[in-house]
Amino acid sequence: MSHATRLYTPRVAAAFPGRGFLISSRMSSSFEGPPGRLTGWKEIAAYLGKGARSAQRWEKLYGLPVHRVGREGGEIVFAFRDEIERWAARASRERAAGGEVTALPEGDALRAGPARRWLAKAFGLFTLLAAAAGALVLLRPPAPGSTGRVRTGTPSGWRLENQRLVVFDGSGEVLFDHDFAYGLHRRDSSSEADAAEARVLIADVEGDGDLEVLVGSPALRRENRQLYCFEADGRLRFAHQPTGHVRFGDREYGEPWLAHRMFVTEGPGGARSLWAIFTHSLWFPTRLQELDPRGTVRREYWSDGYVDYVAEATWRGHQILLVGGTNNDLEGASLAIFDRDAVGGRAPASRAEYKCSSCPEGGPQELVVFPTLCMARKEGAATLVEAWVEGDDRLMVIVNQGERDAVVYYTLDRDLVPVHAEISPTFQQAHVLLERQGLLDHPFGPRDVAAMFPVQRWDGTRFVDLPRVKVTR
Repeated sequence: MSHATRLYTPRVAAAFPGRGFLISSRMSSSFEGPPGRLTGWKEIAAYLGKGARSAQRWEKLYGLPVHRVGREGGEIVFAFRDEIERWAARASRERAAGGEVTALPEGDALRAGPARRWLAKAFGLFTLLAAAAGALVLLRPPAPGSTGRVRTGTPSGWRLENQRLVVFDGSGEVLFDHDFAYGLHRRDSSSEADAAEARVLIADVEGDGDLEVLVGSPALRRENRQLYCFEADGRLRFAHQPTGHVRFGDREYGEPWLAHRMFVTEGPGGARSLWAIFTHSLWFPTRLQELDPRGTVRREYWSDGYVDYVAEATWRGHQILLVGGTNNDLEGASLAIFDRDAVGGRAPASRAEYKCSSCPEGGPQELVVFPTLCMARKEGAATLVEAWVEGDDRLMVIVNQGERDAVVYYTLDRDLVPVHAEISPTFQQAHVLLERQGLLDHPFGPRDVAAMFPVQRWDGTRFVDLPRVKVTR
């Protein structure tokens, strides 16, 4: 792959920290989900004690935590019991604090059942508290760069258009809009954006129950592609863009570094971490930075390919950070594993042009690279879009192979030896379609199965092939 090749950025996989993936009933039973996962609207609704339409409405209006892979019409929907309960508890805390929050309609109160009876009581009680305290809320002054259209509330959706960011609550009321004073290269909104390419993330950065709005500006001019963090009322908390140069091989890469993705992960005790990813546009170096809530860099890792996934997990009894994306050195999908308190350094590489000679020492505890199959090779390379830990030691990995939901799966044991590999039905369907269109030169079959290996692991000095296993399809 030449230096100028644009790495494939997936349009699949929800961006959420350290959880699992809904496995279709058509797939192998060895990919059963964890006990806390609710698969599909039917199970989510049953857990809430409501119908599927009510659950869907709660997601749209009140931020019910639901995750997706794929797009409408072919998407996979799932949720987690603990996230739903934290969502309800957080709403209760907001109401107790007297803030103006979006309350569930009386007719939609949670029915007693698996979602716990106390949730229904909490919603009713704190709705009354919020109404009483609402009269005491003082309007804040307009935010810098804002038109002054500010309402107290909880951010729920967003829209980028022309040179403005507009943020609104669950009822569609505008909370604030921000004028960047420069042009944006595309329009986008929370209702239309692919999860893996969204330029805006609404998240609780500090774990205090307040939501912040993070924006990776899609500016027309490269030097304006900064990371912005806004308070819920539109006040700008910080704007950040890294500086400096780096050398990979005999080539130097410099400013500007472009805001690409943002993740907020949750560790033990509810501690939050903000991770920001900056790229060099069409060039391969990528910087992963951990920022504090005020935008100061805590630590940094240099990758020789795009980073598209960050999550925390507990593996073999230790808290780790999973960093997924693309590896230019081997032209495959990469999974870097760090001790949570030792994130930094650079990705190891076998080819000189992908070795960073100016980066700090150190790097991941483990680095595993998964091969690129035919569909992804048309556009560049495969990319890792999700990884999580089952039990205490098994790593589950999802690799996107170029098309929207053309994914493959791997399971690695505690020693990172593959114990399962699977090609999804959606990969096979996309393969058949591209073959009919004349974009692939072979039918789906043994050639694709064979291409699932080798999976390679960095042993400290070089990449070595890991054992092959039978591929399920």
